[in-house]
Amino acid sequence: MKYLISSAIILACLAIAKYLTALFASTFPAPLLGMVLLLILLLTGLVKEQDLKPSATPLLNFMPLFFIPAGVGIIEHLGVINEHWLLLLAVFIIVPLTSIILIGSLFAYFKGRENDS
Repeated sequence: MKYLISSAIILACLAIAKYLTALFASTFPAPLLGMVLLLILLLTGLVKEQDLKPSATPLLNFMPLFFIPAGVGIIEHLGVINEHWLLLLAVFIIVPLTSIILIGSLFAYFKGRENDS
């Protein structure tokens, strides 16, 4: 019975998320919204960790299997990756660097303002 309840909670969050994305014609991924809903339920205390544990533990044990489709997708698109490798490399270097610089600058700015007052 505990497996049924924990599975029902997880699937209900996913079903509600799918309904909401369809209702609002959103492009936001329903599984991600479902995880956010589940997080909200956990943070508010409406759902306890032990309520989810029976179904969540086996899912987490087999989590590496969920990455196989992503790996297959990368292999299927190796031609595109080969064609645009320089652009991809630039994006993988420039985006994190600009994020670090921006966050560091904002932190220094606000930290300086805090020290002035």
